[in-house]
This record gives sequence, structure tokens and C-alpha cells, in this order.
Amino acid sequence: MSEPTSDLDERQAYDRAEEHLRLVADVLRPPFGVTPGLRNSLAYHDVNGRPTDLTNVEVNYLLVHPGEAAADRIDDAVAADRAAALLADNSRVFGQLEALWLERGYEVVTRTVDQPHRVLRVRHPDDGFTVALKQGRQGNLWLTASSPPVTRTGGPPPAPALT
Repeated sequence: MSEPTSDLDERQAYDRAEEHLRLVADVLRPPFGVTPGLRNSLAYHDVNGRPTDLTNVEVNYLLVHPGEAAADRIDDAVAADRAAALLADNSRVFGQLEALWLERGYEVVTRTVDQPHRVLRVRHPDDGFTVALKQGRQGNLWLTASSPPVTRTGGPPPAPALT
């Protein structure tokens, strides 16, 4: 089965990815904050390894738990009891977002509930975008949206829309 393609170009795909993530951010803020993460595009290659005119874009944000600075979220020195509390609280967040996504017509692609590396990945059937909530071993959370193949336009990614 081939991956669905989109009529969007690279820039439009970044904007659409942000729309998918804004839905989640608007539900979680407050109390959660968001910190922009990696934003990139990856060109598709043909069978000979040459780039095609298609790419996919990916936009990431770190979800910042209430009362924590973004830098604290990625520090391995986070106390074990604090990490345990975050992991427990994150179960609620995963449930809340799964209910939201299902209500909005997204389809579950991956649901990994094993602690600590939890993942919930959904795909929107209308545009083929995939959105994921991922949990790290210390309880940190990331939101990621990625596009189906879109027309490559080049240039740097636009500035993050969520802050």
C-alpha cells in the first residue's frame, strides 16, 4: 500500500502541521506550555537514490508540564519520584488526547502503552497527516505532526506558530 500524497506544497504542509498541533495545544494550555522543537523536511528519493520533487515535513513541540521550565524537561537529573509523578499524570494526557482525536475523526495508527516510552500516533483520514504524542523515560512529552508526501519547494522551515 503506497503512502497517500497531498496537493499541498512544502510551505503549506508546515502550516497544516501547525494546525493539527494547535488543536492539541489549545486543549492542553493551560496548564501545559509548549516549546518549539525540530522542524524539518526530508526529500523522497527514487529507486536510484536521487531526490524526487516530493518531501515530507515534520514539526515537533515539547510539552512543558505545569511549574517546570523547558530545560528541566530534558535533564536526566530529574528525581525518580518526580518522574514517577509525571508518568502517572501523563496517562491522563494520553487518554484525553486519544478521546479528542477520535472525536475529531482521526484514526489510531500506533498505541504503545508500556511505560516509560509511551506513544500514541493518529492519522487524519482527510489529509493524511500523522500526529503523535510521545513520552520519554523521565515523563517528558513531545507532540509531532508529519505530512504525507508534498511538493518540495525548498527553503528554510517557517518560524514556529505555537509559543
